[in-house]
Amino acid sequence: MNKLKLIVALTAGLFAFTSVNAGEMSVTGSMHVSYQSEQNNVTGNPLGMNTDLTFSGSTDTDFGTVSMSLATDGTFVGDSGADHTYSLATGLGTFSVANNGDAANAVDDITPSAFEEANGSGSGSYTTDFGSGMDGSMSLAYSNGDILGTGISVKYSYYPRLDGTTNNEKGASGGALPSADSAESINVGIPLAGVPVLGDSPLGGAKITLGYENSDSRVTNAQPKEGGTIAVVMPLGALKVGYQKKAYQAKGTSVAEAQDGFFKDDIIGIAYAVNDELAVSYNVIQSDKHLHTSSNGEIEQETKAINLAYTVGGLTLGFQDAKTSNSGYVKSTDNDTRTISIKTAF
Repeated sequence: MNKLKLIVALTAGLFAFTSVNAGEMSVTGSMHVSYQSEQNNVTGNPLGMNTDLTFSGSTDTDFGTVSMSLATDGTFVGDSGADHTYSLATGLGTFSVANNGDAANAVDDITPSAFEEANGSGSGSYTTDFGSGMDGSMSLAYSNGDILGTGISVKYSYYPRLDGTTNNEKGASGGALPSADSAESINVGIPLAGVPVLGDSPLGGAKITLGYENSDSRVTNAQPKEGGTIAVVMPLGALKVGYQKKAYQAKGTSVAEAQDGFFKDDIIGIAYAVNDELAVSYNVIQSDKHLHTSSNGEIEQETKAINLAYTVGGLTLGFQDAKTSNSGYVKSTDNDTRTISIKTAF
């Protein structure tokens, strides 16, 4: 792993010496509006909106293709941050510097869904999750979508300091979030199509995805955040079935048992494409929270959701009905939502 960090750092340094050629720029985007009703809480204003614009460009160099992207990520309405990515694609893989696209966060829930994850439309309260808190800090990354022709993919992200700060060029974050230390994450995708015997069976269409994350703290004797996941997704014609298991420890400020929050999640996704335009899915997430000092011991938060999506050209109409029990890991607390979404790509 240390050797990989060194390779990434050295390759990043090559960015400054790439030769200059005429490149290309493009702009893509989407407009997303929604209507959400809260069944157990005061809804307030149910209308929401998000505008995404992505500016991207690329040019060829002696070392490979250099590309950049700047995504507004809702800058105009809602979020104030923007996603930056600067990458170099070579025959050995792609090296990048970015403040988004974390390897663990990318596989936090990859079970099939027609529209959203079970908890993706505001039902329930999952403040701590596998891969959460990683995006937003400056990172070095390496990715390869097909290692030696095996079909196996890998992405590794390394954060010198997980402080949620995007630095300007020739700048450093200084004392921002001094309690934060380094972090790393990785995911590996393994298609069964290339496995002897299994590849020729009905299981050959399945894919196994593995993920791991670890972030330390500068606070003496503090709990780190660490966890892993494994997911299996299998297509069966128009039907896709997926199961995912996650186990992770929340970051604490000491070694006291009160800080020892441990989570185990089970996720199921079943999606069916009725035709080229219409898809439906049923999604479930069960999240068990363990606190050694809690009188409740273990509390399970569960969200069940039905999703519909209808796509015509660049227009997608989405609907989710989600119901959560023990929301926020508080017993007998329900949080049910219904969401209608209209998204247009341009």
